[in-house]
Amino acid sequence: MLSYKIKYTLIVSSMIFLTGCPGGSTSNDFNYGPVGDFAIPCAASSQCESGRCIEMNDGTGCSQYCYDAGDCPENFYCAPEESDSEELRGLCRPIDPNSVCHSCSSDTQCEIIGGLCRGVGQGNFCVMDCSVDDCPQGFTCTPQPSGEQICVPDTNDCSCNIFKEGAMRSCQNSNDFGTCTGTIECRGELGWSNCNGQIPGPEICDGEDNNCDGNIDEGLLGTKDHCSQCYDICQGSGISGTEPVCVEGECDVSCYENYYDANINTQDGCECIDDTQGAESATAAISMGNFSSCDFSHQLATAKVPADINNKGHADYYKFNYNNPWNCQENLQVELRVYSPAPQHRLCVSSANNTTESSWSCQTATAGNTVNIKPYNNDGAYYLKVELVNEGEVNCTPYQLTIKDN
Repeated sequence: MLSYKIKYTLIVSSMIFLTGCPGGSTSNDFNYGPVGDFAIPCAASSQCESGRCIEMNDGTGCSQYCYDAGDCPENFYCAPEESDSEELRGLCRPIDPNSVCHSCSSDTQCEIIGGLCRGVGQGNFCVMDCSVDDCPQGFTCTPQPSGEQICVPDTNDCSCNIFKEGAMRSCQNSNDFGTCTGTIECRGELGWSNCNGQIPGPEICDGEDNNCDGNIDEGLLGTKDHCSQCYDICQGSGISGTEPVCVEGECDVSCYENYYDANINTQDGCECIDDTQGAESATAAISMGNFSSCDFSHQLATAKVPADINNKGHADYYKFNYNNPWNCQENLQVELRVYSPAPQHRLCVSSANNTTESSWSCQTATAGNTVNIKPYNNDGAYYLKVELVNEGEVNCTPYQLTIKDN
């Protein structure tokens, strides 16, 4: 009988030891399992059945020890607890949405969730340690090279996870046309939405800012294709030498390039086309060629004194090179002929190699007449200028220049 009692006592003792920790009540100083004051506000650990008063979402409250996944009430998890005792596994801590994935620089900033400050995505954030309990929905327990196991958002982005669903932030859509701003929304486990800003495009006349530069229809409204409003197209008059234009929101006609209006009345067209044979300055003078003495004559095709944008006549400049290698009798002449009904023209001729206009010789030719100027017969470059005596008397009547030696 004695040997039986000893055997029975050993079996019962083993049963008590095996059932005393994980789902039971007490193991030395740790009470695993539910407590009656869980989450009740406290000021000191001595006020709690478990002997643990910790920071919770709305202040401090009594907690309870835990041994495995599922031991803690809803919205709490079993966070590993550091202790010298091998029997202690964890403590129920809140799954606080404001602390999970909060930016941090040290573990102490993550104490409310009993978590760790670790790198996730583009920064360091508070993460839950999942070595004892499971991660909440939207997070995955992920082993780290250090051996730790942490809850990483399924989005791999702490700025957007299941706890931050609905959060908004600004965004930009950029391309060669410009940059448009908008917002993106956190969709929880699905991550950030696409930027809802418009896509920049080329500016078109539609009353919208297509390239997001703060201007509407710039470079388009007020043109001949969009004069007073978008697609108000100026048709023009169809008269020769004119083209439609928009002036201060109203359609009008103007002269084509190199055309001018001799009678200052665009309604009957721009009658004259500038032949552009002459230059606008002595330094840019158009060359008529190189000539030698002994009976020659060179005639420039008929030309017109051009008009500027204000319908004022401005001068034509020419030049030619002259030399007398055979010592012929020299009789160099420059002749200007003006046709009717042209206004008065003025011809000016330089001496050899002289670009100072104030020293040139000048004569005036009236309609239907010809004038001649005989420059000095020295070898060199001679410069010519043809202009209107009255620059406002522009018309289409041409003039003719002739260089000769006879």
